[in-house]
Parts: sequence; structure tokens; C-alpha cells
Amino acid sequence: MDETKQMMPSDDRDRGILTPDDRKFLKGKKEFSSEQSERDARYRIRKRVKNSILDFSILLHHLDERDRKQVFSKHMAKSSDDEISSEKLREFVESTMFSQGISDAISLLYLGVSDAGDSFEAVLKEGVAGAEESKGYLVDSVSVDIDVSRGKPDMEDLVSKLNSGEPLSEEEIRAVINSGQFDIDAESLDMLLQQISSQLSVESEDVEINLNYEPDDE
Repeated sequence: MDETKQMMPSDDRDRGILTPDDRKFLKGKKEFSSEQSERDARYRIRKRVKNSILDFSILLHHLDERDRKQVFSKHMAKSSDDEISSEKLREFVESTMFSQGISDAISLLYLGVSDAGDSFEAVLKEGVAGAEESKGYLVDSVSVDIDVSRGKPDMEDLVSKLNSGEPLSEEEIRAVINSGQFDIDAESLDMLLQQISSQLSVESEDVEINLNYEPDDE
């Protein structure tokens, strides 16, 4: 269990948008000596988030293709080997967390755009078109259709099921983690990984996203 816990991304890893102290603060692991210090920290985080979003334009247009591919291909690689060794488990955890980070980035952008009262569909449409144009295409059209069917989960029931070892769907596992009501320690992480890797089929709420684009033929 200790080995599995060590595979999780550390709050002390290299700085990204957030510094190690930022991560600990946002996760409730660090407190400041005064309210003013906390306000200053929140201001710095907001400023870095804004500047990081602006940096994505530079990354899209100026990051070398081979560098982009190394970032995503390496960290999203999936092993087809049935043998689960310690190294394979580490690679699985790293690729899963990286993929989850990408999903969470889209989730954050969705929330931010929605908070501002803008259309996420329009932003997503421009994003897909921009990606195709960066590859040298003239994009004639991009259609985006997002249909979300949602409901409030019964967190007490989900936590009870997880504690008893009862299988949860991937969506239910995410709901438990995102709720903040469940401390993901090493033992709990082992349980979650076992449930994810078992590939159980459980009925869950549907989210459909259809993207259609028609670039010029190569």
C-alpha cells in the first residue's frame, strides 16, 4: 500500500501553474498566519491561472510538435501487457492521473466559461477548428453538440458501498473523489485501482459529446 501511495503525484513535484505550497493550501494541508496572507496567496493563484491560460496560445502555435508529442504520447501510453508488475502498475497510475488531469482541465474550463455566461460549445468549436488549422488545414465547419443528463448522487450510499468493497462505476468513483468526503489513503487507492481495472459495467448517467469537422482533403 505504501508503494501505491508513492506512485501518486506529490504535492512537492515541480511547479506547474501551482507551486508546492499552492497545492497544499488549496487541499487544506497548509494554513497562513493571517487572513491577509491567505488573500495574497489566492490573488497570486488567480493571477497565475489567468497567465497560464494566455500561455496556451503560445504553446499551441510555438511549441515544437515533437515536444508536444513527447508530453502526451509518453504520459498517456497504455500497456497491453496482461502481467501486472510493480513498474506496469506505476505506469498505469501515472497515465491514469495524466488523463484525469486533461479531463479536469476541460472541466475547469467548462465551469469557468459557464460562470462567465458564455457558450462552452462555441469555445470548444473554436478550439477544435484552431487545432486543425494548426496542422495546416482550412476548416470549413465544426459542429459541436453537448447533451448532459445528470442527477445528484447519494454520497452516503456511495461511500458505504466503497467501504464495503461493493463495485462502483467509474462515474461513481469520480463522484466520491470529487465530493471531498472521502480521504484517499493508500488502502483506499488500492481499492479504487482494483475497481477501475476490473472493467465492471454499471449503468450510469450519460454524457454525450459529438464533434464533427470536415477539413479539406489531404
